[in-house]
Amino acid sequence: MRSAPVFQPALNSSRSVPQARACDDGLTFVAHYPADKYAASLAQGAARLELWTDLPVFQSDAASTSKATSWKSVPLVHVNATVGYQGGYSFVSKVKCNDEAADGVFGFTYRIVHPDGQIDWLGSPSNDGQIYVPSLQNSPLTIRQLVQAHKGTDLSVLDTSDSVHGQDGAITFATLSASLRDVSGNLSFSIKLSDVQSGLVIERTKSTWCTSRRFQSLADVSPGFGANLLALELAQSSRREVLVLMPVFEDANVTSRLMRGSCTGDRVDFYINGSDKPQAKVSFALGTTDKLEQAIAACRTHAAKSLRTCSHEPLGLSWSAKEALDLELPQSPGVENMIPSLACSYSEPDCVDISFYSDSTAVEGSYQGLSTASSMVPPTHEEEIVSRHAMQEEDDDRSTVNGDRTIQADTRVSPLQPKAGLGFCTWEAMQNENRRPLLSEVVAALEAAEHRMGKGSITALLIDDGWQDVVHGEGHRGRLNSFDMDPSIFDLEAANDGDQQTSVLSRYVSHIRQRFPSIKSVGFWMALAGYWDGIHPDGPIAKELSAPLRQVHIKDTHRQASRDWYIQATELDMHLFWDRAFHSLRQSGIDFVKIDAQADWEWIQEDATSDRMMPRASTLGKAAFEAMEGAATRYFGAGGGVIHSMGFTSALTNTSRTLHSQGMTIRCADDFFPQIPDAHRHHLAHNVYNSLLLPEHRCDADMLSHCLQKESEDSQQDHTGYHASFRSFTDARLWVSDKADAPQHASLRALVSPGKLSEQGAKIGVQARGHLLPDAAFDDLIGEGSGPALKLMAQHEKTGSATLGLWNLRGGQASSFDSLHVSQILPKPGHCVVISFRTGKLWLLANSTEHSMLSTVLEAGSWEVLKFSPLLNTSVDGVHVAMLGSTEHFMTPEGIHSITISTSNPAREVRRRRSARRPSHHRSRSSRSSTYSNSSVGDSTETALTTTTTAATKVDTLMQQANGSQAVLLSLALINGLFAALYGVIRSPQRTTVGKSKILPRPDILDAVISMLDKIQTLMVFGLLIVASWTSIIPVSSGKEGGNTWLPAWGKKQISESDFDDQTLKRVRLRPADTVATLKRCLASRTITPLREFPISIEEPRSPITPSPSSTVQAKPRVITSEPMVIAKPDVIFISTINMAAKIAFLVICPAQSCIKSCTIDRVQYDCSATPWITVSAVEIEQGSAKSQRNEDGGAFKLEVDMNLWLESQDETFVQSLSAPVSVSVRVSGA
Repeated sequence: MRSAPVFQPALNSSRSVPQARACDDGLTFVAHYPADKYAASLAQGAARLELWTDLPVFQSDAASTSKATSWKSVPLVHVNATVGYQGGYSFVSKVKCNDEAADGVFGFTYRIVHPDGQIDWLGSPSNDGQIYVPSLQNSPLTIRQLVQAHKGTDLSVLDTSDSVHGQDGAITFATLSASLRDVSGNLSFSIKLSDVQSGLVIERTKSTWCTSRRFQSLADVSPGFGANLLALELAQSSRREVLVLMPVFEDANVTSRLMRGSCTGDRVDFYINGSDKPQAKVSFALGTTDKLEQAIAACRTHAAKSLRTCSHEPLGLSWSAKEALDLELPQSPGVENMIPSLACSYSEPDCVDISFYSDSTAVEGSYQGLSTASSMVPPTHEEEIVSRHAMQEEDDDRSTVNGDRTIQADTRVSPLQPKAGLGFCTWEAMQNENRRPLLSEVVAALEAAEHRMGKGSITALLIDDGWQDVVHGEGHRGRLNSFDMDPSIFDLEAANDGDQQTSVLSRYVSHIRQRFPSIKSVGFWMALAGYWDGIHPDGPIAKELSAPLRQVHIKDTHRQASRDWYIQATELDMHLFWDRAFHSLRQSGIDFVKIDAQADWEWIQEDATSDRMMPRASTLGKAAFEAMEGAATRYFGAGGGVIHSMGFTSALTNTSRTLHSQGMTIRCADDFFPQIPDAHRHHLAHNVYNSLLLPEHRCDADMLSHCLQKESEDSQQDHTGYHASFRSFTDARLWVSDKADAPQHASLRALVSPGKLSEQGAKIGVQARGHLLPDAAFDDLIGEGSGPALKLMAQHEKTGSATLGLWNLRGGQASSFDSLHVSQILPKPGHCVVISFRTGKLWLLANSTEHSMLSTVLEAGSWEVLKFSPLLNTSVDGVHVAMLGSTEHFMTPEGIHSITISTSNPAREVRRRRSARRPSHHRSRSSRSSTYSNSSVGDSTETALTTTTTAATKVDTLMQQANGSQAVLLSLALINGLFAALYGVIRSPQRTTVGKSKILPRPDILDAVISMLDKIQTLMVFGLLIVASWTSIIPVSSGKEGGNTWLPAWGKKQISESDFDDQTLKRVRLRPADTVATLKRCLASRTITPLREFPISIEEPRSPITPSPSSTVQAKPRVITSEPMVIAKPDVIFISTINMAAKIAFLVICPAQSCIKSCTIDRVQYDCSATPWITVSAVEIEQGSAKSQRNEDGGAFKLEVDMNLWLESQDETFVQSLSAPVSVSVRVSGA
């Protein structure tokens, strides 16, 4: 039985494609067959799979020669290059339309044509697919055309001049708000159903989380859940436009939602509900689908400007809280000493626009006259270099709210900002029933983690729920009693030998830091209410507040749960609580926190019997959040000191909490459930789409643990690599959480950051924020049946490469398939190398019609990471090189700093080095200038180059010419003579008399002076040769058609012989590209070594040439043999600047493995065949790859350099002196 194929675009589907894309980029049609005999016969040509369409395609692409708009067949070609595990066969056809494809609806279907003429139609006329091609001449859509404001609602469209202009057009903005003329305060609008082709929505479906999904029709948006973001792909758009909608709320307005209303005919209504709906707005941005992320970011920026917020008093206290403090002074003696003396006014502060600042920044900017006693003032430079332990022992009083000395936040980068380093969370790692972080279990789990992933791999620790001093009781989930740790957590007897006067929390953290020195950052979990149900009313925390706790009622409609909380009654107490909490944590050596259960505050119910003087229940969440954020900024630094969890709702994402700040770390999806089979694919989908809403913040994908599931007695599914590879495409810190008995996994080791070569103890990041492919943002990724996979791409500008991740999110255990074009990943033309992380297989692709496609097939629950690297051509035929990067990691964006290619003549380099070993005054000529004695340059009348055997004759020839060569040689002689004299003076035995003793000069000083003079000489000679080549050689050697200059070749990395239009110019070795590349390498490596390695010479003529009769040189008659001269090909030197201690791989395409001569690391040359940290192996290029026309008889070889082993073999003094990336060069011979 034949297997059913899967088509993209599918039959019975309808889509809109702009005319510019259909004509310029073309349309791609793909068919995929599962692996069976029938599909194999199609791939071998037993029958022909065709596209049958009436699209007006170019006749060269179509099998038919009939009228352009008539139905015609276009063959689908088998794609040989396939990435997959169960195999399959993919067929693709890319067609370009002509200008007749404008404002028309065209159909398509698929068929199989057999050799005998029989046709098998794979569709029927009733389910043909349709493609609408709107004309480019159509006027672009506007927001006013798409959005119809209802009565009482004003739509304000931003002037076109204020739009954000990108490369492919402008992003226009609009704001929808309630009309001031309408007392009802309604805010509603409509959008036509036919204007939307598909879309994405982020909606509030859970108590403390939002989920995201794709929809096909605007009517599919749920009427029961509020939407935080809508991205609508517009139909019949001539520019592939997308409309972004985002509701914007005031911080205190947590009850309002953007809801979908009724669907009447072709109209879909939307409205804002809630008690504070007049304060809400809706921001719109109209952009293009290929710039979806930029459009969402621009919409958020526009929304932030539409919000105006009041500046805060210092420490985050509003004027009302400060006033309440003064009113309560008689009841709370000593409270005046709890806060710094600050001048403040009780009048209502002016509202200022702080669109570009966080709350903490506004506070600091408003009060620049704070004394150094305030904890808001950053420490001085002297205070920065004092260790944490020394700061704790100081007796000076830097009091803030709590009256005690505050451990201030350093001005250094917050511990969560660097992406390098692996964090460990205790939640999944604990063995006890309640998952409490007992010290014994934490130590055992950390030891096991370091054993699995390497010593020193864990650089951060997060102590999750279960550590606090909590009082549990019936009817509630626990209330916080004190800020110290529960003593039962400290269960190691050996750890109790420390100072018993310090807190349990301090001894706990101190023991972990001493036991694991690589852990530089320690954080602890807390809830925004203190604990799950607030604060214990009879505990020590409650007694130290200025007012009794307030009891509030929580009614969660999503969970159908009801409970009571005890929380702070005033805003002042909220600030006092968080200042004391973070002061206690900071004093114990903790430098970041994870704040959970933030969205639970939105379910606080208003109490009709409560005191009218108390704040409204709906404003308590805002006050608690601001108090916590203000204290975190003081103690842990701005940005990154807090992981915000269980708060991904409109109160956080659509208010000034995130719109007026940047760099926050936010959990953007529900918890990671490793034991639920269907949760894996949804977890990835929600993280990808939800992160679109927060482009200016770091989105945390939750901790990662080993997840091996046993589906049956004979099979099991391992999703560890599925999630580990995805984490590398996120930009928040990586967290793992595994029990001590968890098995090893290669994908987890791929997340361990390698060390930096330029800085001991520092790490290189192994992740970068991934982006959806421009054409794949609105694909159905989680639907049932076969279809496209999730694809995220991270581009690396320094190396010109890219990393592509693919994950199968399909439902129903279906496989995914995609057909990728090289231009989607690497837009620059040329060949590229694709390497699979999982299998190590290699493909060679090109931006040509035949070898530009790569098919990917993933089975259910599978994944893949592909690295795309450009294959660099060289001026030597048959030699190509590509940088593959680290073979141990998914990606290392900052590990490779630069890549350059140069050429070198081995024979001349040996002579130069041999001559350089002799003292300068013993050389007949300088090593830099003696190369010029091997040939002569013709004069301006195009006299030919003479072939002579003695250097003296050639020098005489140059000296007698009037083209500047005489000046060049005289200048070289003067320079070398001057430096030879200086060398003689320095090296002559001189003694310095000091008193009665005679002291010889120190050898190290002499060596330093000689080295400096040698560098100056090299630079002067090099500069002179550049001037000589530019002003003398090239103009003289040019033809009659005009002079040749360096300017056209200035920006090229390498030059081929075809770039020269004169035979004489081909012999000039001092070429512009080589010169520029050499200077760049000198600047990058901060050494003069590239100048020494630079081949400065003029090559010998390829055949003897008869001397010109006009030559004044009288050469002695002698017999000249007619033996042809053999000129050896120069070597290719591939130079890269590496800054990570990891395995680095190069792909070298050359005639034979013996052509890979050597590898030079930091100016030391190593033999590739005899060095333990360098391996060379032949690799096989997979089927379907493009063949290099220059190297049909050559082979492909992978050269791996283990920089970690190299570093371990070096002297400790040398390792400590490394302060810059290391140069690694590979020499390849072309012969």
